[in-house]
Amino acid sequence: MKNTFFFIIFSLTTNLDLVGQDVLKSTISIAESFKNEQITGHVFKHIFSSKILNNSREIFVWIPPDYNDNRKKYPLLIVHDGGGVFYSRGGFGARNKSKSQKVINKNGWNLDETVTELISSKKMEPIIMVGVSNTKNRGYEYVPTRNGYDYAKALTDELIPQIKKLYRINTNDIGTLGASAGGLISLYLGWEFNKTFKKAICLSPGIIYRDQNYYEQLIKTTPPRKLIFAVVNGTDNFDKNLQNGVNKFVDYLGSINYSKKNYLYWVEKDGTHSAKSWSKQSKTILEWMY
Repeated sequence: MKNTFFFIIFSLTTNLDLVGQDVLKSTISIAESFKNEQITGHVFKHIFSSKILNNSREIFVWIPPDYNDNRKKYPLLIVHDGGGVFYSRGGFGARNKSKSQKVINKNGWNLDETVTELISSKKMEPIIMVGVSNTKNRGYEYVPTRNGYDYAKALTDELIPQIKKLYRINTNDIGTLGASAGGLISLYLGWEFNKTFKKAICLSPGIIYRDQNYYEQLIKTTPPRKLIFAVVNGTDNFDKNLQNGVNKFVDYLGSINYSKKNYLYWVEKDGTHSAKSWSKQSKTILEWMY
């Protein structure tokens, strides 16, 4: 195991050296091995500094178990609220693990365990996941009618090109996953930035909420031709406030005859606006999508 781990670090460092001066000018820092007892698999941390957004944040790159066994390129999944998807540290939808706990009991998204299990059981193909942490501007960056455009451009023009230089990415298979406002921005990225994002997982998306209405913007756009996506909403607590927007969107899909083969939709009975529900929903969708 130690030799394998060393080889992963060596491989990434070698890739960085090959890029040379371009890395020094990059918008992301050199890979740093990220260790946490809650993480399953290998994760590397970078600092992503965006000129477009004029801020910086951590990103966490999870690589599949067979990454160093071949030279193939992998599908890429960009995950929003990325600080809480691989381990619980108080990110959106996650709680910190009690210091008194002797057994790890994660309350986050558990995507590392989920994907590891699905890959090992051959229920999905191996992928690379990049958890993009949120900032204090989350309520603006994740909302298309606010600053969503700049956030999208930061991903497509700054982050993803650099990720592709450091990791072996299949450019034609890039997806995005998020919940709540993260589910909304995932829908936006797949719908309006489909040239880059071919897949989108939208959990409890706030398509219409309070003073923002992405639905009115979406129906004025040209529907993407090749978007594979999933939309799921719960019935309890906060999710019930979002169902109206979800209903309008699903009805719109029917009105434009959007192929039902290309999307998955359901309302989860007793589903809540929580990491527990999103973790369960993600597992079903990832198996279907990959």
